[in-house]
Amino acid sequence: MTRNPYSQNIKEQILKITYKNEEEWSAEMAAICLCTGYTCDREKDRASILCTSEEVARRLMLDCEKSGTGMTCEGPEKIGRRGGSVFEVLFPAADFESFITEYSLPDTITEKISSSETLRRAMMRGAFLSRGSMSDPNRTYRIEILCKTDAFVKMLILLLHAENIRPMTRVLDVTWSIYFKRHDEICDFLVILGAPNLMMELQNIRVRHDVNATVTRSVNLDNWTVKLQAEASAKRTKQLEELLRSEKAARIPRELLEVAKVHIDNPGLSLTELGRLMDPPISKSGMNHRLKKLLDYL
Repeated sequence: MTRNPYSQNIKEQILKITYKNEEEWSAEMAAICLCTGYTCDREKDRASILCTSEEVARRLMLDCEKSGTGMTCEGPEKIGRRGGSVFEVLFPAADFESFITEYSLPDTITEKISSSETLRRAMMRGAFLSRGSMSDPNRTYRIEILCKTDAFVKMLILLLHAENIRPMTRVLDVTWSIYFKRHDEICDFLVILGAPNLMMELQNIRVRHDVNATVTRSVNLDNWTVKLQAEASAKRTKQLEELLRSEKAARIPRELLEVAKVHIDNPGLSLTELGRLMDPPISKSGMNHRLKKLLDYL
């Protein structure tokens, strides 16, 4: 299995699913083969599927057994290669080509698969089980499915559209990437895959992100407000100091001079706190009113 714990969690949930009829097993099998890619050797009468994990390879063999196609398969055989081991599952070439061709026809997808919710979802589970991944939602929201069969890319997009999911695509060397990033679409897709527990975890992560963002905005606003108040206070202090040094100070009433002295001697205090230092104490509005009268002398 992939080392990504979120991807692994989803795939473990898919592997626990058992289908009620042969068509669902068959649809999942087809999606695994089409996303993984395959090679056919008619001379040796063998079709080879190289799965990225032993669990997926064994699921593919179970799909074959339950699909009602009558096909046989062999494996999984572990094959070491650069970049990690793969697990090969072999089918008779003629039987496999007959099977996979049916699922490669657009009419099969549009008329048979996309119109059936159970078949549609079985096929999407197979696609994700084969080459799907989910990013750590604590960092970013993203689900991606890689596909090596060009024709199946369009079909998979069609299946996602039927679930109101609008994916984006890009080409990576010889492989297609089908991905989507919207939180709501990812939640819906997790339910489709059979991982509602992870969907709930994703919802909780989003709630935490939203709360943290709200707190951060609130703190930033408070800091900005405090900064503005400090700048305004420093400006008033400078103006009052200039006023008291000027000839105009002689015309200022005593109660206003006391306000100026309290303000200058206590930089950084709020108007409410400055008002409490007056004798007798005055309210915030009273302090503000007297400061405005003082500044009128400028």
